[in-house]
Amino acid sequence: MIELEWWPTLIVLSVAAAILLWSRQVSLRPPDPNRPRLLNHGAVQLFALILAVLMLVHVVTLIAGRPITGR
Repeated sequence: MIELEWWPTLIVLSVAAAILLWSRQVSLRPPDPNRPRLLNHGAVQLFALILAVLMLVHVVTLIAGRPITGR
């Protein structure tokens, strides 16, 4: 089984953040009637944001040294 340590976590976090920023930049452009958009950039931003939040939680878990549990 793959262990998700520091380097893979930070790489996935940076890729998710880059996709989020790229999709945000593309969605802010005015639409071109001759070129339809093939991606729903709102959905891409949502999935990238969810992945980034999950990776941030995982970074906190790695810093704490143990899984974070509820009360």
